[in-house]
Amino acid sequence: MTTATAPVQLLIAEGIATVTLNRPKEMNSFDGVTAQAILETVARVAGDAAVRVVVIAANGPAFSAGGDFNWVLSWPGLSAAERQQGAQVMTEVVQAIYDLPKPTIARVQGAAVGGGVGVMLACDYAVAAETARFGLTSVRNGLLAGIAIPALIQAVGPRRARQLLMHGGLFPAAEALAMGLVDRVVPADRLDEAVAALARELTLGAPDVQALVKRLVTRIDAMPTDGAVVDLIAGHVAAQCITDEAREGMSAFLAKRKPRWAT
Repeated sequence: MTTATAPVQLLIAEGIATVTLNRPKEMNSFDGVTAQAILETVARVAGDAAVRVVVIAANGPAFSAGGDFNWVLSWPGLSAAERQQGAQVMTEVVQAIYDLPKPTIARVQGAAVGGGVGVMLACDYAVAAETARFGLTSVRNGLLAGIAIPALIQAVGPRRARQLLMHGGLFPAAEALAMGLVDRVVPADRLDEAVAALARELTLGAPDVQALVKRLVTRIDAMPTDGAVVDLIAGHVAAQCITDEAREGMSAFLAKRKPRWAT
C-alpha cells in the first residue's frame, strides 16, 4: 500500500487504476528510486485482471519534468555501466507504460517537459488542462530528451520531432493539441471529469481485444504494407471471432444487454 510520502501512489476504484507521480517539489521528476517505483506499480496494475484502465496522473503544479537533475548531476562520478543503468531505467519507465496491455490515459494538469513528455506520450490518450504547458526543454540544459524520442516521432512525425527537440521552448496546451501531442484540452476545473468520462467509455470495450489492438498496431506499424500484413490481420480476426469475448459480445448485442465486462 502506498503512502502520502511515497514517490508513486496507486489508487484502484471501479476498475480504474490511477498511478500518481508524487514528487511535487521536484516537478514530479524521477530519480532511480522513483523510476523503479513506477516500474513496480505499472507491473502490478498490468497483472491485475480487475484493472481495466490506467490513468497516469501527478500531484502538484507540474505533470513531470522527466529525469531529476539532482540525480543526473551525480552521474559524472559514476562508472560508464552505472550511467548506462540510470539512462536505461528512465527509458524503461516510458516503455513499460507504452507496453501496458490496458488502455492508458495521461491526466496532464501542469507542465510536461523533457522526459515528462515521453511519459505522457507513452499513454494511449492525453487529456490536458488549458493551463498546462509543454516543451522538449532538455536541449536548453545541454541534455537530450532521449526517453521521449520514440513516442514523440510516433505522435508528430520525424520533422516536427526534430524541431521540438532542437528548439526546446515551451508552448501552450492549444498548440500541443493542434500538433497532436494531446488529444483533448479542457478547463482545469473539468480535467478530472473529462478523464473519468473517457475512462468509463474505455471500460465498455472488450479487454482482450483492447490488449490485442495495442500489440497489433505496434507490430503492424513496423511492417511493410504487403501480403504478410493481410495474413497477420486475417489470422487474428478469424481467431478472435471464436473467443469467449466475441460470443459474449455478439450475444449481448442480439439480446440488447450489456456484455459482462461493461457491467
